[in-house]
Amino acid sequence: MFGVVCASSTLAQEQNFKPVVIYQSELQHDSYLALIDAGIRQFEEKTQVSVMRQHVGDKGYVHSLRQAAEQGYTPIVVVESNSQQDFAEVATSFPSVHFISLDVAYHLPNVLGLTFNHAEGSYVLGYLSGLKTKTNRIGFIGGLDIPIINHFKCGFELGIKDANPEASLMTQYINKGLASWDDLNSAQAIANSMLAQQVDIIFPAAGYASVGAMEAVKVNGHALSFGVDHNYSNLYPLTNLASLEKRVDIAVFASLMQLKNAIWNGNRKHFGIKQGVINVAINPHTPNLTDNEKQLMAKLMRDFKGNNTAISQKVARYCPTQI
Repeated sequence: MFGVVCASSTLAQEQNFKPVVIYQSELQHDSYLALIDAGIRQFEEKTQVSVMRQHVGDKGYVHSLRQAAEQGYTPIVVVESNSQQDFAEVATSFPSVHFISLDVAYHLPNVLGLTFNHAEGSYVLGYLSGLKTKTNRIGFIGGLDIPIINHFKCGFELGIKDANPEASLMTQYINKGLASWDDLNSAQAIANSMLAQQVDIIFPAAGYASVGAMEAVKVNGHALSFGVDHNYSNLYPLTNLASLEKRVDIAVFASLMQLKNAIWNGNRKHFGIKQGVINVAINPHTPNLTDNEKQLMAKLMRDFKGNNTAISQKVARYCPTQI
C-alpha cells in the first residue's frame, strides 16, 4: 500500500496546507466521486484539517482550478485531469501549488499523479466472461473514449480471448463529456441495444452511469453484468457476477497524508491489485458461479499479487499504463 514514509525530498515545512477538491458534479451514493469523498472524510477525521469541496460543471472546471490556485489552495485534488486538456497549463502557471491528479501522471514537478492498474482487475472479469458466455457475445460500455477507460477495455478483452478465443467484444461509449459519468439513461439504452444483439454479459466502465447498464441487465433477466468502482453485489445479487473495486479512497487519503506531512518523493504513485487498491469482489449471492470458477478467480488474483508472474507481465505488455 502507498506509504507516507521515507521521503527522498521534502516540501518546505512552513508551506501553507490548504486543501481543496474540485468535483465535476454532485456526489451520488455508491459512485466514484463518493469513494473520493470517503478518502477525504477519513483524512479530515484523522487530522482535523478541513478540505474545501467545490462542485462545478464541465465548462467551468479549468476556471475553478485556476481560481483555487489564485486563492492559495494547495494541494488541489483534480478529479478530471484526464479529460481537461488545459490542466497541465494551469499547473505550470502555479509552480508553488501542489496538485493531486487522479488517473493521470504528468511530468511536472508540482503534480502528484495517482494512477491505477485497471487492466489487471479487468482481465479477471474478462477471463470469467469468456468462460460464462453462452452466445460468445460480450459487451463493454465506456463512459468516454479516453485512455483510462480503454485501459479497462484492454485488460477485459485480453482476459476474454485467453479464456475463449471464439468470443467477441462489442464496445460502445456514452461520449457526452463529463456528463457521461452520470448519464444512467444513455448507459441503459446502450445496454439494451447490446442485449438485443445477443450480448449476454456486460461490463460497464462508466462511473455512476454504469448503474444504468446493470439495471438493464437486471430487467432483461437473461444476462449477466459486472459492477465497477464499488461492490454492487447487494444491489444486483442475481445478475452481477462480481465487481471491480477501485479503492480510490485509499489512494486519496494516503496522498493527502503525505503532503500534509511535507513529503514529496516523486510525482507518481501507482496502484494495482498488489497494493490492495484494485480488487475483484466475487458476488457471494450469485447462483451463476460454480466453486471451481470462484477458485479460478481467486487464483488469478493471487497471481497478480505475486512478483513478476507471467500473467502480470502479459497484461503489462499488452495493456501498458498511460502516463
